[in-house]
Amino acid sequence: MARADAREISGVLNLNKSTGMTSHDVVDVVRRLYHIRKVGHTGTLDPRGTGVLPICVGRATKIAQFLTSADKEYEMAVRLGVTTDTLDADGKVIDEAEVRVTREEVEAALGSFVGEIQQIPPLFSAKRVRGERLYKAARRGENVPRDPVTIQMYAIRLISCDLPYVRLWVHCSKGTYARTLADDLGKMLACGAHLYSLVRVRSGRFELKDALDLNELTALVADGKGDAPLIPVEEALDHLPAVRVLPEASRLVLHGSPVSAALVVSVPPEVARGTLVRVLGFRRQLLSLATATLGAADFTRVDPRREVLTPVRVFRSPQSH
Repeated sequence: MARADAREISGVLNLNKSTGMTSHDVVDVVRRLYHIRKVGHTGTLDPRGTGVLPICVGRATKIAQFLTSADKEYEMAVRLGVTTDTLDADGKVIDEAEVRVTREEVEAALGSFVGEIQQIPPLFSAKRVRGERLYKAARRGENVPRDPVTIQMYAIRLISCDLPYVRLWVHCSKGTYARTLADDLGKMLACGAHLYSLVRVRSGRFELKDALDLNELTALVADGKGDAPLIPVEEALDHLPAVRVLPEASRLVLHGSPVSAALVVSVPPEVARGTLVRVLGFRRQLLSLATATLGAADFTRVDPRREVLTPVRVFRSPQSH
């Protein structure tokens, strides 16, 4: 793809990251392929992990933070009986124990993780504490105190139990550490454990069955078909509920102003207070993302002058209307 086209390149790539690469490695490859600097990923996937890694290119980098917040699905293998310093198979073994558990005990333990839970971020992780990545301190041999983070575990299913290995399917919120889940499971079963392998099978609307690996992407770009896998911003966000507004509201939205109830045409019933929504113009064009200040049922009950949508990201310039 020629450099002259760089300003026009925009969209989201649904890529299948291979093992051994960091998420930033993938970003660098995409930058070289498309000859563009504005490229970013939507949530770190450990080097050992594989699977879905949405990559934002050009104007689509504006929506990276909103794609990062999407729920995720993983398939993971956990090795019981062995604990490592990194909580995965790449680390140094620090403890071993005999595995004396049954399938029923594993399933019972998994049930205790469902719901809102807290996790301690792994010491070997990219999370910042006091301005420094944790893994840097870990490499110096420092054990940095870490505050727990609250995450949502929507569902966990045991795929197979071939001891000392168990395979799991996990549906979780953003910010979930699969390595911590494996370690916590080992502690609960009193035998220790580490994450043996990890595949992200879904991130928001992006699924593994539709993802391209870097070799496939490279071939498309070489053939002059690099635009084909780029998913437009509007389509990449279509997992969010859509609220339509009257034509006269468009200019307000495009200037980042709140929208009153009188200017709203339709609201999906699933919209609750605080829900992030797409704001669509009368021709269904994407104007912005906004936070709903009321639930859907209340939009028609309040004073028409009441502000019900607060824009958080505008996508079209005022000059374009």
